[in-house]
Amino acid sequence: MRSRETSSRLALAVSLSLLTACAQLGEAGGESSWDDFVPLVAVEDGPEYHLLDGYDPIWMERVRQGVETSRTYWGSYGPTHVWILGRDGSGDVSEDQELAFLDEYCACRTATVERTLEECRLYAKERFIEVMERGEAEAYLSYVRETEPPMAELVFINVHNWYYERDPVPDPVLRGIHEYTHVFQSSFPVTPTWMMEGLAVFTEAWLPWRSGERGIEEVMSYSLEAAKEVLGRGLSIAQMEEIETAPRRVARYHRELAYDAGAWAVAFMIHESKTRRVSSMRDEFYPSVGALGWEAALAQYTGHESVASFYDDFAALMESSPAELSALLSRLKD
Repeated sequence: MRSRETSSRLALAVSLSLLTACAQLGEAGGESSWDDFVPLVAVEDGPEYHLLDGYDPIWMERVRQGVETSRTYWGSYGPTHVWILGRDGSGDVSEDQELAFLDEYCACRTATVERTLEECRLYAKERFIEVMERGEAEAYLSYVRETEPPMAELVFINVHNWYYERDPVPDPVLRGIHEYTHVFQSSFPVTPTWMMEGLAVFTEAWLPWRSGERGIEEVMSYSLEAAKEVLGRGLSIAQMEEIETAPRRVARYHRELAYDAGAWAVAFMIHESKTRRVSSMRDEFYPSVGALGWEAALAQYTGHESVASFYDDFAALMESSPAELSALLSRLKD
């Protein structure tokens, strides 16, 4: 995710973010292409965590809590590296500490590619240190296709900017949940943008509800407001299958279509499945994407004749009352 202004209400709905893309390919800031995407693989070990020395370790622990909560549910995939840095005002981060962080990153990034450490340092300084020094907060996954094997990088910058004591679940935890969900998704063939972001947002609502930390209906209601507004303008998640190719008039509603409407589209997918179990996304739907492609897999999973039929029924569903949509959520199972 790119940086975003955060409040208690925003922390309840991670979909309300000002960003261009939560999952990135290759070099941050470059044009994305899924043409040579190679899925991540199941691994025995969990992610490797890297913290900028001088940044309060509590922020790494908040992120780790979310990542590990998500990994416990979705499974262990990778290889995955988690990079956490920031300046929270509690102490100075020296230039030597910054250089040590960059060297650690570049040693990992250049181990299997023809890139010099100096080239990597220049890129990483701009990507990490300069963002940190500007006080911006970012959280995102980068799928790194240039390494052997491809790997996932989860990046969290200035995590403290998202923390509010009044939040029932700290926002850094939610972002860890969200971004690791993308690691799981990146372990299967490509699915549409609305599904990528929608499942990550839905997971942020589902897993804390599952553990009794907060209610799912309240969280999803924030996404519902934004989704209804943009769908009421005649837009559709069908137009948000690939953010890279969406026309400008659609791309400007990336957040509302991919994150907000996408979260409800994923809830609808699960509701339409035979078991109505969220775990069936993990155990049935995503494994079938590799064999069938996401369109046929979605139709089979939901019992619809086609993706177009699913889109039509979802559009009709979103005209339902909030009470009816809340009842849909109550019928979902683990």
